[in-house]
Amino acid sequence: MKIRKAEKRFCMVLVVLFMNIPVLAQSSLDSLIQKMPETCVSLMEQRGWPSLSITIVLDQKIIYSQAFGFADVDRRIPATTKTIYRVASMTKLFTATMLMQLAERGKVNLNDPLIRYLPDYQPKYPANTGPTTLRQLATHTAGLHVDAGQAFWHYLSNFQYVVSRAREKIVWGITKDDLLSSLDKIEIEYTPNHYPHYSNLGYQLLGIALESAAHEPFETVIKTNILDPLNMKDSNFNLDVDQQARFAVGYTYLEPDFQRFRAPEWDLSILKYSGGLYSTPEDIARFISFQFQDQMENHLNVLSGDGSRLMRTPQTLRDPESGDTYGIGWALYEYEGHPIIAHAGGHWGFSVKAEVLPEYKLGVVIMTNCNYPQGDIGPEKDLTKIIISKILPVLDSKKSEPLPDSRKGDLLRYSGTYSIPGEFAHAEVQLKNDTLQFSLIEKPDFYAAILPVGINQFCFAIDPGKNPMFQFGTDAKGAIVELKFLGYIFRKNRN
Repeated sequence: MKIRKAEKRFCMVLVVLFMNIPVLAQSSLDSLIQKMPETCVSLMEQRGWPSLSITIVLDQKIIYSQAFGFADVDRRIPATTKTIYRVASMTKLFTATMLMQLAERGKVNLNDPLIRYLPDYQPKYPANTGPTTLRQLATHTAGLHVDAGQAFWHYLSNFQYVVSRAREKIVWGITKDDLLSSLDKIEIEYTPNHYPHYSNLGYQLLGIALESAAHEPFETVIKTNILDPLNMKDSNFNLDVDQQARFAVGYTYLEPDFQRFRAPEWDLSILKYSGGLYSTPEDIARFISFQFQDQMENHLNVLSGDGSRLMRTPQTLRDPESGDTYGIGWALYEYEGHPIIAHAGGHWGFSVKAEVLPEYKLGVVIMTNCNYPQGDIGPEKDLTKIIISKILPVLDSKKSEPLPDSRKGDLLRYSGTYSIPGEFAHAEVQLKNDTLQFSLIEKPDFYAAILPVGINQFCFAIDPGKNPMFQFGTDAKGAIVELKFLGYIFRKNRN
């Protein structure tokens, strides 16, 4: 297969494939999902990916999960939804979550200086800059180089591996002890608290510091406090016998003809803090679903809603070149005006990406067992956005769909009494003659029929323009819990 020609045809292939999908405003999410296998197989054939695993999650439900191709090409072992991949830098999301957990439990403060946990950390700071903090490490604003100085030899071996077409061996750089013994030689390369500069070194230092604060091994804390509560059973830093059997073989493609080679094995001694997690798309989807539980009363005891929201709140200036900014762990950017939180990962033999639209409670996760060190044609680059671009119109159209106003069961769920926090005003919604009636208890003469005009939206029945004036809110299970009127939120009283 000539991958280069496929690369040139890639954008056209995507357009043609999705032109075959009906106009989404007139279609459904189901029809789009039904086209997904055809799309994925076509893209795999065009780009030569050995496997492609995709999971799409909408709020608390996985709405699509499928794997294509081979977890092991030579042995013809098919990839499945249970195939395990290295997620590489996506691990940083879990390191960042560990930071937030320890902060909420009072074991660390986000603004603690790193030297509190690593006393030998004595970098050369630029003039008028303060000590490196845990927050800076988690947001890539500490000004550190992408990797430790000793890792130069890893980069050189990567280069030699490519040039020699896989004949040279990969040197994996440094151990944890190597890093800790050279903390006084680290230099601050960029201005701290300014633009983000992505740093594996920063997350390795962060992970070691958190390990020290927790008084437990890093991987134990992650598993016990994050992976297990979220039921991420196929995610860990070490694989058992069953998981080893489901672990994908990694491949790398090298120029000039993009020949496939079996990728080098990874040494995770220091990489575990910044890139050592194994997982599946479905497990990462569970982590994404957790991000949508920040307002649930039965929220899993992993992180508070405030903590989850802080992680996806911008903590840095927007990079003038990429347009990106960072929260705590998450990369933040926009797609056609919609905020996205995301993280990718990749190294020898593996490429992964997760993109999430919190506004729609939508997440897309893709993983594959290949990488292209000399090109940018891996699936992590564009595929998630392609999928999102096709799903968004469906979700937007659902927002504007009118609710049936003739079914008592649909309307009865809105009935009840509501009050502004502090009991400053009270409203009552009743179903009478198959129509909802809204009234203010303190002002009995304010009484009117209301009609549905959208999902959980109602207008005054007498309004010829059908302007939405009432917006009902739901919990994660779809139960009505609040009413917004004139900019004020009325909480529904429990019976």
